[in-house]
Amino acid sequence: MKGNLGKAIACFKRLGITPRVGDFESKLVMQKTVYLLQIMGIKLGYSYGWYVRGNYSPDLTKDLYESRSRVESLSGEEKLNQKENSVLDEFEAEMSKKPDPAVLEIAAAYAYFFKERGMSARDATIKTKEEKSFFSEMQFVQGINRAKDLVFKPTADDLAQLKKEMAPWEAASRETMKKFS
Repeated sequence: MKGNLGKAIACFKRLGITPRVGDFESKLVMQKTVYLLQIMGIKLGYSYGWYVRGNYSPDLTKDLYESRSRVESLSGEEKLNQKENSVLDEFEAEMSKKPDPAVLEIAAAYAYFFKERGMSARDATIKTKEEKSFFSEMQFVQGINRAKDLVFKPTADDLAQLKKEMAPWEAASRETMKKFS
């Protein structure tokens, strides 16, 4: 399935990514960024599988090469809506204006194992560490933490359940505060 390259270019432009289609690291950043943005809710339409350096979309690579000048010049008329800009704000706040490619690669791998392969957080961490053992422990920790912060937001139901579970503790805390007031 072909994705929405125009929307991907708009995202790159908004994030300050300078695409260089012939550069390995730049392609890696584009691949991992598109993957994470998709699971954060931006509909770019690229399917991903697992390849040598992690989650990878052959269709995205094909689109990047077929439209190389358009990609590298960040040319396009595609506009981002308010929700998409909000997702990009979250991404930028977590990953920074110029994301560390290693941290981005680890974050995308962890998210892939958790989301696509249905692994538990523990198993996704173990599998990511196995696949990305050439990175430093610091990069690994940063990548996992950023993946969790980017893509694993609690739902309204999760928050309601947490509030229900915490209600007895909050009541006990209020009673204790009354005694010492």
